[in-house]
Amino acid sequence: MTGLYDIEINEDMQLQENRDIAGRSFTGSYIYLIVWLAIMLPNRLYVAAPAECLWLTLTFSVLAFVRIVLIKKFDTIYSNNPLVWKVVFFPVVVLTSLAWGVFCAMSLVLPAFQPISLVTIICTAGMTGGGGASLSPNRALTLALITSFLLPGIVAMLFFSSTADLSLGIVFFFYWLGMYSVTKTQHLEYWMALKGTFVVRQYAAELQKLSVLDGLTGLKNRAYFDDTLRKELKNARRLQSCLILLLIDIDHFKNVNDRYGHLVGDECLRLLSSCLSRVIRRETDTVARFGGEEFAVILPGLSVEQGVVLGEKIRVGVGALEYVSPEERVRFTVSIGISSATLTPDETEATFVDGADKALYQAKANGRNQLKVWNPSK
Repeated sequence: MTGLYDIEINEDMQLQENRDIAGRSFTGSYIYLIVWLAIMLPNRLYVAAPAECLWLTLTFSVLAFVRIVLIKKFDTIYSNNPLVWKVVFFPVVVLTSLAWGVFCAMSLVLPAFQPISLVTIICTAGMTGGGGASLSPNRALTLALITSFLLPGIVAMLFFSSTADLSLGIVFFFYWLGMYSVTKTQHLEYWMALKGTFVVRQYAAELQKLSVLDGLTGLKNRAYFDDTLRKELKNARRLQSCLILLLIDIDHFKNVNDRYGHLVGDECLRLLSSCLSRVIRRETDTVARFGGEEFAVILPGLSVEQGVVLGEKIRVGVGALEYVSPEERVRFTVSIGISSATLTPDETEATFVDGADKALYQAKANGRNQLKVWNPSK
């Protein structure tokens, strides 16, 4: 079995990654603005540094608005062009964290902002950790985020502040290294979980597919036929469209099994199923093994005449089949019964199938290797 790390990252997984990023970053869309206002207003920074406060307020407000719109419109944007989503959304995320990083640096070097430097450092550390964890599905975006948060402060403390702040710059640098390591682990854990989820989905899809197939012929099984017939009858009534059913039975199949053995009989069933698959090609049609040597074909939207044409193609095609083994050469024929939906309220799946079964009985009673259409008026 392929390991979780080796499984191919497909489009569905990329979609889930970006959907998770959008959902996880919703809180971050507005938290910067809220925390900024919570720092600025009580400390009356707008009086000490009005221009800087106006610039930061407008920056956080515009970026928050754009980011929320992008998140709300994620499905529309991503389905139209995934690249557009990344090219627009990712820079908006990084610009927001960069704006906060610049604000943190300003609080360390500008006299008007120094009274709130401690709370700014605390908020920066907290938002760096929260943002890094939220965006961990995408490694490049995570690294851009934590770097945007911390690099302005590191530069400010190492090159534009007093010697006393050198230790703080070093602490910020090692905090960046710590976040680099922690988010790497979170990134790996996210993708392990996501890949595991998709492995389970793939197995579930395969099991679902197998659950509706006949093991011998590879066609749909009786349970799938019953469910599909119910849905197609409902659709035909709603749309007032035609619905045709063919019941196909191998003539004298018991004699084939008795004379040549059940293994040869199974090969004949496989030959018939291959013929049906070649003749019935529309995706809307259903070919199923009805039971034993009987097969059924559901044809939505076709007239009785069109159903007869396909039925004749099947009958003639089967007549040309031949199973050849070193010991035997086996040929066989089929009889076919056709019914069309009357779309009356009292018609059910059972009465619809019963009509085709009665037509099939007529075909066999008249000598087999022929096709009959059920006419309830006769």
